[in-house]
Amino acid sequence: MAERRTPSTQGGGTRPHMRRAPGAAPSANRHAATARRSPSSAARTQPRCATASSASRVQARRRAPQASARRSSRATWLFALGALALAGIALWGVISLAGAIVGGITSAVTPSAGDSAIIEDSAATTSDIVIGLNGDADTFVLAGENYLEAGAHATDPVHGILNDAIEVTGDVDASRAGDYTVTYSVADPDGGTATAERHVHVVDEMDTMQTGVPVLMYHYVYTQDAPPENLNGNYLLDTKLAEQLAYLTENDFYFPSYQEVRAYLEGTHSLPAKSIVLTFDDGEAGFLSRGIELLEEYKVPATSFIIASEADAADRVVANASPYVSFQSHSYNMHRAGGTIGHGGIVSALSREEIADDLKQAQAVVGTSEALAYPYGDVTDDARAAVDDAGILCAFTTENRWAEPGDDVRSLPRVRISGEYTIDGYKSLVTE
Repeated sequence: MAERRTPSTQGGGTRPHMRRAPGAAPSANRHAATARRSPSSAARTQPRCATASSASRVQARRRAPQASARRSSRATWLFALGALALAGIALWGVISLAGAIVGGITSAVTPSAGDSAIIEDSAATTSDIVIGLNGDADTFVLAGENYLEAGAHATDPVHGILNDAIEVTGDVDASRAGDYTVTYSVADPDGGTATAERHVHVVDEMDTMQTGVPVLMYHYVYTQDAPPENLNGNYLLDTKLAEQLAYLTENDFYFPSYQEVRAYLEGTHSLPAKSIVLTFDDGEAGFLSRGIELLEEYKVPATSFIIASEADAADRVVANASPYVSFQSHSYNMHRAGGTIGHGGIVSALSREEIADDLKQAQAVVGTSEALAYPYGDVTDDARAAVDDAGILCAFTTENRWAEPGDDVRSLPRVRISGEYTIDGYKSLVTE
């Protein structure tokens, strides 16, 4: 492959072209209607009175003791009947009031027939799950080659990494041209849900990468109002990163998954022309804040390599979750000195078993195993074997060039991106 040099002229900015984003979980507003029943009112009657004649009064006096007894008995009976009626009315009022309360509660939680569209899990409508695809949301496959399922990543602020809970549905017939949809669904233990979709295009022909694929190695991102104390080439101004991402999106670059990259380098799969992979080392604060913002703005997927032994590593993965960032391993505790080769990283002082154990510890923190960035870029034969033991698809050094077909996927080069590069220099590094 011809050497790629960096021109020194400064290029202008460009307007971003927004790519199709993965699907996001829909949200719905809930309504509640409360119905209250009024208690029924009781009917009231007036007593009727009659007058007696003189003869009757005389006769009544003769029978006074007996009549008095009868009136006393009748009064007692009427009093008891009246008390019973009042008790009944009071009881009916209590029952009616209880009915109104129960009816209000029921109507608040049970949609009517006209509200059937809002019947869904309440947790789902307030879900904070972040789900994103590994690789490009629009995946291209040459008919006759295999569709390589790349999966997705998902995180919830309460329950952490949910990658193992993701379910994949949808079939792709890569033997004939056509468009297909693969859906990724995940639910948290509280019932919150999220989905994302990949659109797979099986095509009879397409322009493909011929000489290799650039895997870009970034480090840190900063803003003009907060420059680092020791500014060097590892620091990239956010406006320059925005300019680079705009160039990639406006020119329809393709962002393959690590499954696709590995198969391409092993000679079993074609990559669309203008394929590129973006990686950021160390999980630095400027990248996590401003860098991820820009990736989301331009809808460019990238990898963040995390040093998993750092105290807040797991928290950073969850707190900075993004549909466009896959957090991968920068080892667990090998980002330290103590070795005798390359940049002096500890990896050369460790056995195959020790390295494999370290890599598996890191995977438990970041929840992924697709890629690894060797600390300091140092690698040994034991490290390559440990990568196999840990099931990692692609491992990267700091050798500065494109990855080419035939390269060992366990020790791949990357293209270093310096904060000193102009946009024209950047273009020369990423195009064939």
